Amino acid sequence: MFRNVIVLVLSAAAVVAGVMLYLLWQHQPLPQHALVYPQPRNLADFELIDQDNMPRSRADLMDKWTLAFVGYTYCPDICPLTLAKLAGVHAELAAKVGQPLQIWFVSVDPQRDTPEQLKQYVDYFRQPALIGLTAGHDQLFPFVRQLGLMYAMSSTAEQDYLVDHSASVVLINPLGQVAAMFKPEMAPGEVPLVSGEQLLADFPLVLNQLQRR
Repeated sequence: MFRNVIVLVLSAAAVVAGVMLYLLWQHQPLPQHALVYPQPRNLADFELIDQDNMPRSRADLMDKWTLAFVGYTYCPDICPLTLAKLAGVHAELAAKVGQPLQIWFVSVDPQRDTPEQLKQYVDYFRQPALIGLTAGHDQLFPFVRQLGLMYAMSSTAEQDYLVDHSASVVLINPLGQVAAMFKPEMAPGEVPLVSGEQLLADFPLVLNQLQRR
Protein backbone atom coordinates (compact mmCIF):
# COMPACT_ATOMS: atom_id res chain seq x y z
CA MET A 1 0.00 0.00 0.00
CA PHE A 2 2.75 2.43 1.03
CA ARG A 3 4.62 1.61 -2.18
CA ASN A 4 1.54 2.42 -4.26
CA VAL A 5 1.21 5.77 -2.52
CA ILE A 6 4.85 6.61 -3.33
CA VAL A 7 4.33 5.69 -6.99
CA LEU A 8 1.19 7.82 -7.09
CA VAL A 9 2.96 10.81 -5.53
CA LEU A 10 5.92 10.53 -7.91
CA SER A 11 3.58 10.25 -10.89
CA ALA A 12 1.67 13.33 -9.79
CA ALA A 13 4.93 15.25 -9.28
CA ALA A 14 6.06 14.29 -12.80
CA VAL A 15 2.77 15.52 -14.25
CA VAL A 16 3.05 18.83 -12.38
CA ALA A 17 6.66 19.27 -13.49
CA GLY A 18 5.67 18.55 -17.07
CA VAL A 19 2.87 21.10 -16.96
CA MET A 20 5.18 23.73 -15.50
CA LEU A 21 7.81 23.11 -18.16
CA TYR A 22 5.16 23.35 -20.87
CA LEU A 23 3.88 26.65 -19.49
CA LEU A 24 7.42 28.04 -19.31
CA TRP A 25 8.02 26.88 -22.90
CA GLN A 26 4.82 28.58 -24.04
CA HIS A 27 5.72 31.87 -22.35
CA GLN A 28 9.31 32.28 -23.47
CA PRO A 29 10.20 35.85 -24.47
CA LEU A 30 9.57 36.88 -28.07
CA PRO A 31 12.01 38.84 -30.26
CA GLN A 32 11.34 42.58 -30.17
CA HIS A 33 12.47 43.57 -33.66
CA ALA A 34 12.12 40.35 -35.65
CA LEU A 35 9.33 38.63 -37.53
CA VAL A 36 9.38 34.82 -37.51
CA TYR A 37 7.27 33.32 -40.29
CA PRO A 38 4.76 30.69 -39.10
CA GLN A 39 5.90 28.56 -42.02
CA PRO A 40 9.34 29.05 -43.65
CA ARG A 41 8.95 30.20 -47.27
CA ASN A 42 10.68 28.24 -50.02
CA LEU A 43 12.85 30.17 -52.45
CA ALA A 44 12.66 29.43 -56.15
CA ASP A 45 16.03 29.02 -57.85
CA PHE A 46 17.92 32.10 -58.97
CA GLU A 47 21.19 33.07 -60.66
CA LEU A 48 23.44 35.70 -59.09
CA ILE A 49 27.11 36.61 -59.58
CA ASP A 50 29.43 37.12 -56.60
CA GLN A 51 32.36 39.51 -56.14
CA ASP A 52 34.71 36.93 -57.68
CA ASN A 53 32.51 36.75 -60.78
CA MET A 54 31.36 33.26 -59.81
CA PRO A 55 27.75 32.09 -60.20
CA ARG A 56 25.64 31.66 -57.09
CA SER A 57 22.29 29.92 -56.82
CA ARG A 58 19.89 28.42 -54.28
CA ALA A 59 22.35 25.54 -53.86
CA ASP A 60 24.74 27.97 -52.15
CA LEU A 61 22.19 28.48 -49.37
CA MET A 62 21.92 24.82 -48.45
CA ASP A 63 23.43 23.53 -45.19
CA LYS A 64 24.18 27.09 -44.05
CA TRP A 65 22.39 29.88 -42.25
CA THR A 66 22.31 33.11 -44.24
CA LEU A 67 21.67 36.72 -43.28
CA ALA A 68 20.66 38.53 -46.49
CA PHE A 69 20.59 42.30 -46.96
CA VAL A 70 19.91 44.29 -50.15
CA GLY A 71 21.48 47.61 -51.06
CA TYR A 72 24.25 49.06 -53.21
CA THR A 73 27.85 50.14 -52.77
CA TYR A 74 27.17 53.83 -53.45
CA CYS A 75 24.63 53.92 -50.61
CA PRO A 76 25.60 56.80 -48.30
CA ASP A 77 24.34 55.48 -44.97
CA ILE A 78 22.10 52.40 -44.49
CA CYS A 79 24.31 49.91 -46.34
CA PRO A 80 27.75 50.63 -44.87
CA LEU A 81 26.35 51.02 -41.36
CA THR A 82 24.28 47.81 -41.56
CA LEU A 83 27.11 45.76 -43.05
CA ALA A 84 29.52 47.05 -40.41
CA LYS A 85 27.08 45.90 -37.71
CA LEU A 86 26.57 42.48 -39.32
CA ALA A 87 30.31 41.99 -39.75
CA GLY A 88 30.91 43.02 -36.17
CA VAL A 89 28.41 40.62 -34.55
CA HIS A 90 28.97 37.72 -36.95
CA ALA A 91 31.21 35.69 -34.62
CA GLU A 92 28.72 35.88 -31.74
CA LEU A 93 25.79 34.96 -33.99
CA ALA A 94 27.68 32.11 -35.66
CA ALA A 95 28.41 30.58 -32.25
CA LYS A 96 24.65 30.10 -31.73
CA VAL A 97 24.06 27.88 -34.77
CA GLY A 98 25.38 24.47 -35.70
CA GLN A 99 26.00 25.16 -39.39
CA PRO A 100 28.11 27.96 -40.94
CA LEU A 101 26.60 31.46 -40.99
CA GLN A 102 27.14 33.58 -44.11
CA ILE A 103 26.17 37.16 -44.90
CA TRP A 104 24.83 37.98 -48.35
CA PHE A 105 24.94 41.59 -49.51
CA VAL A 106 22.80 41.69 -52.66
CA SER A 107 23.44 44.78 -54.74
CA VAL A 108 20.39 45.99 -56.63
CA ASP A 109 22.47 48.47 -58.65
CA PRO A 110 24.12 46.26 -61.31
CA GLN A 111 24.85 49.24 -63.55
CA ARG A 112 27.51 50.51 -61.16
CA ASP A 113 28.17 47.52 -58.93
CA THR A 114 30.30 45.27 -61.07
CA PRO A 115 31.93 42.23 -59.44
CA GLU A 116 35.15 44.26 -59.19
CA GLN A 117 33.35 47.09 -57.40
CA LEU A 118 31.62 44.64 -55.10
CA LYS A 119 34.90 42.93 -54.21
CA GLN A 120 36.55 46.19 -53.27
CA TYR A 121 33.52 47.12 -51.18
CA VAL A 122 33.05 43.86 -49.23
CA ASP A 123 36.79 43.51 -48.64
CA TYR A 124 36.67 46.78 -46.71
CA PHE A 125 34.68 45.10 -43.92
CA ARG A 126 37.32 42.39 -43.39
CA GLN A 127 34.71 39.69 -42.82
CA PRO A 128 35.27 36.45 -44.79
CA ALA A 129 31.65 35.42 -44.26
CA LEU A 130 30.45 38.51 -46.18
CA ILE A 131 29.64 37.81 -49.84
CA GLY A 132 28.70 40.48 -52.38
CA LEU A 133 26.26 39.51 -55.13
CA THR A 134 24.43 41.09 -58.03
CA ALA A 135 22.71 40.24 -61.32
CA GLY A 136 20.50 41.78 -63.94
CA HIS A 137 17.17 43.15 -62.78
CA ASP A 138 15.42 40.16 -64.37
CA GLN A 139 17.02 38.02 -61.65
CA LEU A 140 17.27 40.60 -58.88
CA PHE A 141 13.67 41.77 -58.77
CA PRO A 142 12.02 38.35 -58.31
CA PHE A 143 14.74 37.23 -55.88
CA VAL A 144 14.43 40.35 -53.71
CA ARG A 145 10.64 40.04 -53.78
CA GLN A 146 10.91 36.41 -52.63
CA LEU A 147 12.94 37.63 -49.67
CA GLY A 148 10.06 39.92 -48.72
CA LEU A 149 12.17 43.00 -49.47
CA MET A 150 11.99 45.74 -52.11
CA TYR A 151 14.00 48.23 -54.13
CA ALA A 152 13.22 50.99 -56.61
CA MET A 153 15.61 52.50 -59.14
CA SER A 154 15.75 56.23 -59.73
CA SER A 155 14.61 57.54 -63.13
CA THR A 156 17.26 60.27 -63.19
CA ALA A 157 20.03 60.32 -65.77
CA GLU A 158 22.56 61.56 -63.22
CA GLN A 159 25.42 59.19 -62.35
CA ASP A 160 25.21 59.79 -58.60
CA TYR A 161 21.61 58.55 -58.32
CA LEU A 162 20.24 56.97 -55.16
CA VAL A 163 18.36 53.66 -54.92
CA ASP A 164 15.47 53.15 -52.52
CA HIS A 165 15.68 49.78 -50.78
CA SER A 166 14.61 47.88 -47.67
CA ALA A 167 16.67 48.18 -44.50
CA SER A 168 15.62 44.82 -43.03
CA VAL A 169 17.85 41.75 -42.78
CA VAL A 170 16.41 38.38 -43.79
CA LEU A 171 17.33 35.06 -42.17
CA ILE A 172 17.44 32.07 -44.53
CA ASN A 173 17.60 28.61 -42.95
CA PRO A 174 19.87 25.73 -44.08
CA LEU A 175 17.05 24.39 -46.28
CA GLY A 176 17.14 27.54 -48.42
CA GLN A 177 13.91 28.90 -46.91
CA VAL A 178 13.13 32.42 -45.73
CA ALA A 179 12.57 31.87 -42.02
CA ALA A 180 12.60 35.29 -40.34
CA MET A 181 13.22 39.00 -40.83
CA PHE A 182 15.10 41.38 -38.54
CA LYS A 183 13.53 44.82 -38.79
CA PRO A 184 15.28 48.19 -38.44
CA GLU A 185 14.66 50.57 -35.59
CA MET A 186 12.62 53.52 -36.82
CA ALA A 187 13.10 56.93 -35.21
CA PRO A 188 12.18 60.38 -36.59
CA GLY A 189 15.16 61.99 -38.27
CA GLU A 190 17.30 58.87 -37.87
CA VAL A 191 18.59 56.43 -40.50
CA PRO A 192 16.60 53.16 -40.23
CA LEU A 193 19.09 50.53 -39.10
CA VAL A 194 19.05 47.04 -37.65
CA SER A 195 20.65 47.42 -34.24
CA GLY A 196 23.61 45.15 -33.57
CA GLU A 197 22.69 44.92 -29.90
CA GLN A 198 19.06 44.09 -30.68
CA LEU A 199 20.14 41.55 -33.29
CA LEU A 200 22.26 39.77 -30.68
CA ALA A 201 19.29 39.77 -28.29
CA ASP A 202 16.70 38.66 -30.87
CA PHE A 203 18.75 36.05 -32.75
CA PRO A 204 18.60 33.28 -30.12
CA LEU A 205 14.90 33.99 -29.54
CA VAL A 206 14.27 33.62 -33.27
CA LEU A 207 16.19 30.35 -33.35
CA ASN A 208 14.18 29.12 -30.39
CA GLN A 209 10.92 29.89 -32.17
CA LEU A 210 12.11 28.14 -35.32
CA GLN A 211 13.02 25.04 -33.34
CA ARG A 212 9.49 24.95 -31.95
CA ARG A 213 7.92 24.91 -35.43
